[in-house]
Amino acid sequence: MSRRTQVVVLVGPKGSGKTHIGGLVSSALGVRFLRVEPIFLENMRTSRLTGAPRDAEGYARVAAAIEAALASDRCVFVEATGASDALPAFLHDLRSLHEVLLVRVRAPLATCLERVHTRDQSAHIPVSDDRVVEINTRAAQFELAWDLEIDNSGPASPEVIVDAIRELLARRRREDSAHASALTRPGPRRPRQP
Repeated sequence: MSRRTQVVVLVGPKGSGKTHIGGLVSSALGVRFLRVEPIFLENMRTSRLTGAPRDAEGYARVAAAIEAALASDRCVFVEATGASDALPAFLHDLRSLHEVLLVRVRAPLATCLERVHTRDQSAHIPVSDDRVVEINTRAAQFELAWDLEIDNSGPASPEVIVDAIRELLARRRREDSAHASALTRPGPRRPRQP
């Protein structure tokens, strides 16, 4: 039985460190990190839609990029704020095709705003401070059954982050192996009928 492909979704407010963590994990563990913001920036530039329909269209493009990445890789990491109304449907669709692991990335909202001010703006969707506060307030309230939570307030050290992700992936591999063994183990023997 082949192992399902995995999509690890880093979820947290803008400036919480999702892109940083994705880059660390990609370098340390050799997994693909798919940056979502460039896909959404391109969609914003070319789409005729606005609002929620444009968000859904952006997530459809992200889903296509994930499928393309998983054609050659078993695992891909992506990022999301958790503020979009389109995210739950996106996650539902991903779960129908792949194993989805959810990693919450936390940091104080004031710290997130400060990080947004000091990062490379060309690589991120441009928004006003008021919009960042609105997005981050909503993102901080987004709740799911998290597979892992990373407190990136400090920020967390690269070793701590990579070790936590490595352990999450190893735990899932062990669970997959145990499940596969249970499926291949013969059941109890029935007595023969005379």
